[in-house]
Amino acid sequence: MSATRIYCLSGLGADFRIFRQLQLPGYQLVPVEWLAIQKAETLPQYASRLAAQINEQEPLILGVSFGGMLATELAALLPHSRAFIVSSCKCRAELPAWMRLAGRLQLHRVVPYQLAPRHAGLGRFIFDTRSTEEERYLKQIMLQQTHPHFIARAVHMILHWQRRQAPANVFHVHGRTDRLLLPGRCQPHHWIDDGGHFMIWNKAASISQLLMQALDARTAE
Repeated sequence: MSATRIYCLSGLGADFRIFRQLQLPGYQLVPVEWLAIQKAETLPQYASRLAAQINEQEPLILGVSFGGMLATELAALLPHSRAFIVSSCKCRAELPAWMRLAGRLQLHRVVPYQLAPRHAGLGRFIFDTRSTEEERYLKQIMLQQTHPHFIARAVHMILHWQRRQAPANVFHVHGRTDRLLLPGRCQPHHWIDDGGHFMIWNKAASISQLLMQALDARTAE
């Protein structure tokens, strides 16, 4: 029997390698490839273009951080889908207050995505990286391989996200110590104790177990 596909959306500045620590037997992780973001494009509009890469009637979608927001929009667009988001938000109300304020005031430079990888200490604080390998990955991808225009336009989409209600077909896992998408406003289905923003990597065993439980529950429905 062939493995069931899970379409994966990485975080802003990350790539498919962010998922490589997960262990999901019976499932094949398939990357959703980034497209160039058009000027003034919204998250729902961008998700609609990414949806062309999903070739299932009842797709499974996994998103991390920025990718989780897009997975949420895909879940709203594809009502027979099931989305699983990690270290992310399901609607605008779950964004940290400073992000919502930055969006209203057009303070795009407040978001430290490009700054953090240049400073190991700041990267460890914000993203909660816990090994040299994680820090090397973060610096290499975010600093060297992600186009600044893509980051700027993605940040614009995040800060101006207008989703008011979370789709019912989204399963949310969040870390209690996430310093980027602060846990205070989030209402996930499951918390990870001592889980930071990079927990898809350094808490992969716990995340894998939760995802398998959620996938098994879906199969039993």
